Amino acid sequence: MPHKHVDDVLQPHKGFPHPVRLIPRCMERASKRDREEEAEAVEEREERVGETEEFASPYPRRHDGSLIIPECRLCYGGEDDGPLVQPCACRGTIKWVHNHCLEHWRRTSPREDAAYRCGQCMDEYRDALSLELLSVRLDTLAQELQAQGKHDEAEPLFREALEMDRETLGMRHPSTLIAINNLAQVLQAQGKYDEAEPLCREALEIERETLGDRHPDTLSSINDLGALLRAKGDLAAAEPLQREALKVRRETLGSRHPSTLNSINNLGALLKAKGDLATAELLFCEALEVYHETHGTRHPITCMAINNLDQLLEEKGDLAWAGYQL
Repeated sequence: MPHKHVDDVLQPHKGFPHPVRLIPRCMERASKRDREEEAEAVEEREERVGETEEFASPYPRRHDGSLIIPECRLCYGGEDDGPLVQPCACRGTIKWVHNHCLEHWRRTSPREDAAYRCGQCMDEYRDALSLELLSVRLDTLAQELQAQGKHDEAEPLFREALEMDRETLGMRHPSTLIAINNLAQVLQAQGKYDEAEPLCREALEIERETLGDRHPDTLSSINDLGALLRAKGDLAAAEPLQREALKVRRETLGSRHPSTLNSINNLGALLKAKGDLATAELLFCEALEVYHETHGTRHPITCMAINNLDQLLEEKGDLAWAGYQL
């Protein structure tokens, strides 16, 4: 059985709902002895110095005169494991903590308020990490609401998360771009195309500059903007975007990749809406053939492709194929 490193094991500390390092008893006793020996050494030096030399102890004292050696309230380690800080209004021996221990707890604690305030004194941290973690929590809740179809409730949460990301991470950070796209999607789901379009264009412009025109994220944004413009009815503006996404995906991913097939279907739907039924039919047939081979005849995505082709053939008046079933 492999040996488990002590830093890889976490458990709750009594009195604190956050995870801490599990310290073996032998190490805990050794650490305690080290601190006691350090305190004794300081006291001996004070006695030797006496009144002939001014000596300032680096540690506070208890009422009985004994020294208090600071230790992290989460991992019980001393300053040898990193600087000890006082991030909140806690007093006594629990006021000290390592920055890295506190950040780990704030990121992993199940408590909803752990990101931005101490669970003991309830003092707020008021730092950049608070905003970052609160943004993540808002985004998670917003996505859950969106999955339930509650787009109107998810929208203000996505807006708040985006505002925090812009403030703390900047306009061009990947997380900010994700937040932009999340808000654009929930707006589009509500039919608010005019509000969603500038967000899609903003994300695409930044991705073209930072990632290049052939990056998967850029292609996803190209595809999303094209789909938005098609939903708005602006087919002329949507077509070059859909063609660009399909062309680059064929070149970089191949014609059988799921993202490429998605672009094939999107362009086919756009051309069908324009009335170019012959070209749309070729695209729908291509997608259906690949779905047959890769997913089988009864897979939901294959059935969707059959339905797309069936509707197009019916619109063409090709009654010999309309209603085609496998």
